[in-house]
Amino acid sequence: MPVRDEPPTTESVRDRTSLAGTTAVVTGASSGIGRAVAETFVADGADVVICSRTQADVDAVAEELNESDLPGEVLAVECDVTDRESVEVLARATVEEFGDVDVLVNNAGGTGEGGPLHEVDPEDWDGVLEVNLTGTFNVTRAFADALRDGGGAVVNTASMAGRYGVAGMGPYSAAKASVANLTRTLASEWADSGVRVNAVNPGFIASPPVIEMLGLEGIPDREPVDREVGTPHEVADTVRFLASDAASFVTGQTIAPTGPPHVFSPPEV
Repeated sequence: MPVRDEPPTTESVRDRTSLAGTTAVVTGASSGIGRAVAETFVADGADVVICSRTQADVDAVAEELNESDLPGEVLAVECDVTDRESVEVLARATVEEFGDVDVLVNNAGGTGEGGPLHEVDPEDWDGVLEVNLTGTFNVTRAFADALRDGGGAVVNTASMAGRYGVAGMGPYSAAKASVANLTRTLASEWADSGVRVNAVNPGFIASPPVIEMLGLEGIPDREPVDREVGTPHEVADTVRFLASDAASFVTGQTIAPTGPPHVFSPPEV
């Protein structure tokens, strides 16, 4: 056993933090965080399979990225993560195109209608849990063999709503809390197969719905630290780290790109 780690070199540091030469799958990638993750991975040299429920939406993203000078390649697949047959089509298309899978990013989700929990329509409750929680399960299960055969990384998108619970967002808060718990469970089960499983807990991120809800003029500048809204690419940078070998001793964790602690803090009692 070595007395200490091998000293770093510029090449070894770059290799650990790069996803070049890997194959990744990103669900919910037509806009917002999912699109930013796909863009970041492709810029790093990864081949990326992107999906959403509407083929035209991901086709537009794939066309733009494939026509750029970025080194990775993009394959767009229509997939509803709540439909297991659709998810199996996604898995087969990925293996047929690229042969293996190194990284899975479960990003597809939705908040639902919201409102006080006692007024939530049971169908809306079922739908929010299905897309956020069951969808994560469906996709992870479909890629289980491919990931476990060669080792790899899974990064799930949870939410600060799942950590604290947000009034008026009961179904979404419950679903995202469950995604964080599923992340820890799977990390324990898959560690002996060389698969790391982590999650991100984004706070307010300038995705299209948040921009509209908060009346923002656009994507905020990254420079100010004391701000309440982050950018999709800031979350993507966190996802990239968790997917890379630089996070080789990080598993079962939920990392929170949220800004200053006052942005999301439990109520004083």
